[in-house]
Amino acid sequence: MKTLNFVIYCLLFFCVMLVTSCVSDTDFEQAEDILPTPTFESSLIFSNLTASNFVDSETQQEVVVLTDTTRLEYINSDFFVDQLLKTNLTFQFTNSLDRNFNIDFEFVNDANELQYLAQVQVPSGQIDNPVFVEANFLIEEPELSTFEDATTLIYKITLPPTTAPIEAETQGILKLESRATFYFEL
Repeated sequence: MKTLNFVIYCLLFFCVMLVTSCVSDTDFEQAEDILPTPTFESSLIFSNLTASNFVDSETQQEVVVLTDTTRLEYINSDFFVDQLLKTNLTFQFTNSLDRNFNIDFEFVNDANELQYLAQVQVPSGQIDNPVFVEANFLIEEPELSTFEDATTLIYKITLPPTTAPIEAETQGILKLESRATFYFEL
């Protein structure tokens, strides 16, 4: 009997809620104001450099500047140029070498003209206490217009002068992971 009363009360409560609840008018024209902004995330470059990468194999002297070049075919494609709202570049470094580094990311066009420059300073680290550095660069107008003309990324590592240069047997690494997040308007 108690179960039957409980069921009746629940049904009665449900019916009262159903009858007394209300729904406001829905304005379906608001859907026209919604603009999707899809994003695309892509790896840019990755490196894992040991001390031997910073030592000239012939002279055994520290190399002052290391460079690497990557083609960026997709940035100046028609879709990117027409639909791109903004770009966020993220560079993450882990340094366990006892050496400071100045890093330049030069985005250049086919004529090798600089379109955008991102610079990061990475302080020295230790094997047992590596340093982590994350740098973000948000590119919006007016810089975005010139950034879109870039076809090549030049990754340049400069070692500032020091009294304790890197040697081939020095322990540690300089690790880079990077990505670009592109925001579009359709």
